[in-house]
Amino acid sequence: MLLVFGLPLLLLMPFGCRKKASVPVSPPVQSEAKLPPDSAPSAITPSVVSVPVEAAPAPKVLVVPNTLDLGIDRFKAGEYEKAAELFEDYLETGSKPENRDLALFHLFLSYTLKGNSSKNSRRAEDALKRLAGEFPKSPYRDSAELVLELQAQIESLKLNIKENEIKIKQLSEELQKLKEIDMQRRPSRPPD
Repeated sequence: MLLVFGLPLLLLMPFGCRKKASVPVSPPVQSEAKLPPDSAPSAITPSVVSVPVEAAPAPKVLVVPNTLDLGIDRFKAGEYEKAAELFEDYLETGSKPENRDLALFHLFLSYTLKGNSSKNSRRAEDALKRLAGEFPKSPYRDSAELVLELQAQIESLKLNIKENEIKIKQLSEELQKLKEIDMQRRPSRPPD
């Protein structure tokens, strides 16, 4: 056994104490130094040119997208129903606070673009109210408050329209009654 493993070891061992032979080293690559055009070179000054060493490529890290990223992708694809579900999931799972305002804003947009049902409108409004209330320093807060204010004005105008329609109907009925009364008071004219 020593013969099988020992022989290569013996070949690798140095015999005696010898001084290592020096290996000739080539001089570094030199180039002429560039001098300003107004100075006259008295001699060529050598300079060392360094060659950059390429770094090994960084290993690729597999990043699993979270539900916020998936929701934004679905939103961009126009799949508002699926996007709304993903944003809701992101908000329910105790996500990072710095992205919750973004999720709420996209949730509002998803419900708004999803359809005009009253259920979606309420959910969209709830998302904006949460955004404005929970994130006072969010860059989306001003937009949320503006939309909420505009929605309040729209609701007020709708209410005014309904009230005005009721008044118009009442006035039309009263006008009709007055016409009937007027027709009864006029004497009938004999035919000519």
